[in-house]
Amino acid sequence: MKTKLNLGCGKDIREGCINLDNKILEGVDIVYDLNEFPYPFQDNQFEEIISFGCIELIDADFIKIMEELYRITKPSGIIKIRCPAFPNMCSVQDPLTKHFIMYNSFNYFLKEGGLDYYSKIHFRIKKREYIFSINKFKFVNPLINIFPKFYSRFVFNIFPATTLYFELEVIK
Repeated sequence: MKTKLNLGCGKDIREGCINLDNKILEGVDIVYDLNEFPYPFQDNQFEEIISFGCIELIDADFIKIMEELYRITKPSGIIKIRCPAFPNMCSVQDPLTKHFIMYNSFNYFLKEGGLDYYSKIHFRIKKREYIFSINKFKFVNPLINIFPKFYSRFVFNIFPATTLYFELEVIK
């Protein structure tokens, strides 16, 4: 049984994963509308969920989406999310974008920090980074993540990163 879910895969079909999208495409295992709850999976079914360019496009309430991903992920499982970095133009140019995600957006699901009253679910942020470029200027990526708060406040508007990447560990 496959224990990895490639959520909103599009044409990014991954070996060893259940590839899910809302369109009938070659390699898609399950066609499903992620605005419909509950998702068609058992509790604690997946060790890993990959959402590269999908989570920000789902119409449903963001907290409800995260609660559903939490439900279907095993304890200590990892949810990997790659999305446009707001307020970069990549985050707002796609007319399908419904949720704008920033560097601290997942702080609302941490046990510590005092923001965990919106939901009863908890994650540990294992990795959180800006990605300035996936291709040509990859050498910049480590530099902007040395001081992410400084970068967010003073440099982002001059040299905006295109993407954010998160690895969230499910705490149950």
